Amino acid sequence: MLNIYFLSGKITSLEKKFIDYEKLKKIVESKTFEEFVNLLEGSFFKLSSNISNPEDIIKFFENERMKMIEEIEKTFDIEIKKFFLLKYDYFNLANLIKGKEIFSPYGTINFYNLKEAFEKNDFSKIPEFLNDTFKIIKTKNSVEEKLLFIKNDYYEKIYKIAEIISKFIKNYVRIEIDFANLRTYLNKKMAGKKIEISDLIKNGKIKREIFLDEGKLWEKLKLEYKKVQTPLNEENIEVERYGTVIDYIKKGRVKPDTVDKLISFYIAKEIEIENLQRISLSKFYKQEEDFLKKIFIPPYQYRE
Repeated sequence: MLNIYFLSGKITSLEKKFIDYEKLKKIVESKTFEEFVNLLEGSFFKLSSNISNPEDIIKFFENERMKMIEEIEKTFDIEIKKFFLLKYDYFNLANLIKGKEIFSPYGTINFYNLKEAFEKNDFSKIPEFLNDTFKIIKTKNSVEEKLLFIKNDYYEKIYKIAEIISKFIKNYVRIEIDFANLRTYLNKKMAGKKIEISDLIKNGKIKREIFLDEGKLWEKLKLEYKKVQTPLNEENIEVERYGTVIDYIKKGRVKPDTVDKLISFYIAKEIEIENLQRISLSKFYKQEEDFLKKIFIPPYQYRE
């Protein structure tokens, strides 16, 4: 059973390690990789300034993600663990469908068990909640159709889990659903294909019907997410998604002694890992400051 009071106090202390706006601004403006690394002092990350190749940067942040996942597995009960880990199962399923050898070591199920079930059509070693998913992806539908199905299936399942956890977390998932639907909309538009209501995930803040009318869609998007910079496209949608998520889960910081505070912390930490990895690689390759400003994600800062 979760000791909410103890963990809430621990999280409040750890929140101070998040990089705040002023430090992130200095990071973006830093002139050398060494200066950038020095600015990480006091954060969650102790990156070496002697890194000689980008693979070491990726490995460093992957290790940080692994440590975070281990914390989650030790801290939470099965439903919250599933909330965090399920996306890795679906990432692995997507790569099996595409025939790629890339896989995530995380997830609710061991990748090799997942692979065996996929290749042999044997569901005995997979969780029951994935049975229906497997039946669909073993059909003769196209790869594109299967990938869209598992994407939507993931969000439907994660929404049901979030409903059990709390209203705050459920509304966070609704934001994620909107941006998943926006990605589907943009992909279909780019491919010159008509979007169907069946392509879209239920339970977002923006109703599926609105995606069928471009004018109404952008109008509703600006009404629901006032800070989002439109028009959205393949280049900026992820930055806008992260910014919107961070803006929402910041509210979890001021909900002491609740599971919302704990979950918000780990969502924010994963985003910071991804953000700092991108910035680290950009600094390593000596990208211009203007480029970094384009991928800038507002921090889950401790100080305003």
